[in-house]
Amino acid sequence: MFKVLARFFTFVLIALALGLLVGCGDGSRDSARSDTVSSGSWQYPVKLGDRREEVHRVLGNASRITTELEEYPESGVTIWFNRENLVMKFNFAGEASAIYASASYDPIISKQQIVFGLTGYADEAGFRRVLGVPVKESYERATNVRELQCVWKKDGYVVDALFVVAGRNYEGKTFSKGSLIWVEVFRGL
Repeated sequence: MFKVLARFFTFVLIALALGLLVGCGDGSRDSARSDTVSSGSWQYPVKLGDRREEVHRVLGNASRITTELEEYPESGVTIWFNRENLVMKFNFAGEASAIYASASYDPIISKQQIVFGLTGYADEAGFRRVLGVPVKESYERATNVRELQCVWKKDGYVVDALFVVAGRNYEGKTFSKGSLIWVEVFRGL
């Protein structure tokens, strides 16, 4: 009888531990949220729909705060909020973001996965490998050179990225063709 009870309690403890490891926990965070899109796709610790207070808890103090956005240069992200103070869009700095950096916003590129395993160090080829063919491609002229803007729609997300079109030198750094300048991620059908 003792062996049976010991095995039963061992089984219960293992089941509880596995439940916590795979996120079954108490359900108070993501699993109970109705505003979460495709839970397996998103890897960034702050999510679309999170409250401003949650962003502060995870990322700390922003370098710039407005009613619409907050900048976190140490994390390489700018977060946009709606009227209810919920996250509605992310703008992640890419490896070539230095081209547009300023004295007030010079981001440190994060190696943290964002969505679908992509990071700020992924290039155009990496985005295409993961996301497929963009639904929209256009050449933009934000400066005296052209840049490629690509938009993908996947699993309820819109991924809007800007890439260097031709190798570029900027303040002693070389950015190869296809280097990511920035990527925005938000909801969309």
